[in-house]
Amino acid sequence: MEFSIELGKEVLCNTPNVLLAMLPELSEDWTLANEGPGTWSPYQVVGHLTHIEEVDWIDRTRLILEHGTNKTFEPVDREAGFARFHGWKLSQLLDRFASLRASNLDTLEGLAAVGDLQRRGVHPKFGEVTVSQLLATWVVHDLSHLDQIVKTMAKQYTDAVGPWRELMPIIDAP
Repeated sequence: MEFSIELGKEVLCNTPNVLLAMLPELSEDWTLANEGPGTWSPYQVVGHLTHIEEVDWIDRTRLILEHGTNKTFEPVDREAGFARFHGWKLSQLLDRFASLRASNLDTLEGLAAVGDLQRRGVHPKFGEVTVSQLLATWVVHDLSHLDQIVKTMAKQYTDAVGPWRELMPIIDAP
């Protein structure tokens, strides 16, 4: 499937709804659990998503549209949201993410059009990238982190499912 702003927005609009439907009523046993060292809890994923929403997608889209390949994107600290939102309640973090996402989608509406999708910018690691690739990555980034949250939660019951584990591929998924 080729990227389209309209189809991408279908996912981007719904990610906050998915998180708000799934996480707020859960205990910290679920939301603070991870899969071990170097892995993220659902709470940390929401902190990451919120931080990235503040500093990445719209800022980089603007940079491409205003400067093209004359300016390179600033690197993004993927874990900066952990410290930035330390001590926030999950409900506050989810509300902040939902608010930022709504604002960013409103901004995107007036910022990028179909004719801008092939415009190029420079990523510090990948080199030249297009607006289309950046916005498609925003969509897949959301889906990847929703997957991460679900896997992390499922793996909390790795032993508890007993012999049904063989029917639960999510438990052994990387």
